[in-house]
Amino acid sequence: MKGDLHLHSYYSDGAYSPAEVMARAKAAGCEVVALTDHDTVDGVREATAAAGALGMRNIAGVEFSAYDGAEVHILGYGVQCNSARFCAFIASQKKKREARTAQLLENLAAHGMFVPPERLAGPVSRPVSRVHIATAMVKLGYARDFHEAVHKWLRQGAPTFVPLTGASPETVIEEIHAAGGKAVLAHPVRLDRDGYARAELVKRLAAAGLDGIEAEYKRSSHAAVKEFKDMARQYGLFVTAGADFHGGENEIIARTLKIPL
Repeated sequence: MKGDLHLHSYYSDGAYSPAEVMARAKAAGCEVVALTDHDTVDGVREATAAAGALGMRNIAGVEFSAYDGAEVHILGYGVQCNSARFCAFIASQKKKREARTAQLLENLAAHGMFVPPERLAGPVSRPVSRVHIATAMVKLGYARDFHEAVHKWLRQGAPTFVPLTGASPETVIEEIHAAGGKAVLAHPVRLDRDGYARAELVKRLAAAGLDGIEAEYKRSSHAAVKEFKDMARQYGLFVTAGADFHGGENEIIARTLKIPL
């Protein structure tokens, strides 16, 4: 079974509709996929229908931004999207994201960079992220390109940066399990900590019920993939693969998967 379990649509910060994402996944050779938009499952139904029509399987998914001194992203797979408790948790995460966005826009305005709300609107209702803000900044002439917008103004250490106040990774894992899903640590290669601290985090989250780890991520080196596959074996986690597809330059991948989903 080949697939990509980390895809985004315009329901969060992706460029395409769920149906378009599914068509691209099919063209890439995927048999199983997961739409994992940030803090929302609004696109799951469309993705599942489109995947089925193309002879693929879409696993109901979501990506949450947790906070543990720095951002830690947790993917939820096989979640019950209509669970009242899960919907309430998603709503609370969205509210925190909205508060962060509002403060970030206020900080940018204080530095002479006013971003009108209409510049952040999309084709559907969606949680606004730094991706949307950075894109608007480029279009408004506040930054030469996306990289400059993010690295000069929006990332940690930048003058307008606003830290995340999301739930802890353990809480996110608990909520995913309560919704009948499996919790997977997203792109561990991007964790903002050294190798020892990274290993300690995986150990801690495994003890808290983490189910899997995204060992194969985009164009990760062989050494990085081996590191995380070794951790998976050590702690009894399953391994997933994902391109973290948003559109643009990164491509959907079709990797061989053996997953209990």
